[in-house]
Amino acid sequence: MWQSAINYFRSLWTYRDLSPDEEIRRQVNAWLQDRPKLSLEAWSNLFIQTKGTPLSQSLLAFIYRQLQEYSGLDVGRIRATDRLIEDLRLPLVCWFDWPNQLCDDFFEMFQVDISDEFDESLLETVADLVWFLNRRLPWIDSVSSG
Repeated sequence: MWQSAINYFRSLWTYRDLSPDEEIRRQVNAWLQDRPKLSLEAWSNLFIQTKGTPLSQSLLAFIYRQLQEYSGLDVGRIRATDRLIEDLRLPLVCWFDWPNQLCDDFFEMFQVDISDEFDESLLETVADLVWFLNRRLPWIDSVSSG
């Protein structure tokens, strides 16, 4: 009986350790609050002409939606140059398994498995994340967007 109770309390501690840090999430959202909130279209335009390579509009919509879901941050206020760890604190504001969830969701959306090559620690900024994912797509749907 005691072992059962001990396991229960250990699972509560583990859950807390693996959960998003709500206080840090509030701090990051407060930091972002000073910026204008961009619509998906305006946010996508931050990335479109940065490297002269076409970007998938579907991918940008996917990142805009999923990053908000994983992090609880106001993605419309996030900019391409924001650093994933230092500025947005993703490892702390997301569930511990957000990289795995991103790989699963990316596969579900685009039918491309990135699980063997995705390492969020190698990506510094939001733009790095966007370009990494864009390079994994076998097609680009934004070629005719101009």
